[in-house]
Amino acid sequence: MSDDKFITKSEHAKLLNRLHKYLFWVGEQIPQMVDIDGGQVHLHKFVWKMVNKPDLSDEDKKQINYCIVRISEKEAEYETDLRESDLTPEDAKKLFNKTAGLLRALMDLKELEASPKKKRLRKFHHYAKKRKIDDAKRLVKFLGKVKR
Repeated sequence: MSDDKFITKSEHAKLLNRLHKYLFWVGEQIPQMVDIDGGQVHLHKFVWKMVNKPDLSDEDKKQINYCIVRISEKEAEYETDLRESDLTPEDAKKLFNKTAGLLRALMDLKELEASPKKKRLRKFHHYAKKRKIDDAKRLVKFLGKVKR
């Protein structure tokens, strides 16, 4: 493979700069699976489960902290590869997306342990979702009566 098929140092730098911009991770997809400690972890499912829990137990907090450490290590590994490896444009894009997804997961998990205010906010969102579902059920019931 010739060198002209690899991204340039300038392109490496641009990708890394994009990763470090404020709020770059908004809209990024958390990877479904990630290899941590030699095993596959359902990262997307784990983050979704933790974010939607109204209260976090001590065990949940331990799992979150463990994941934060391991995902940080994996993200640093990916970022090093993005900085130093010879990558084709396609491989660079895939690696960038995986790295961005891990950063998104990290931001979501770190936000969970941020403050008691976040816990109240999660409870509020849980309550708001429940109200929307109840409202939708009432509307369907009402529309069923109107059709008759």
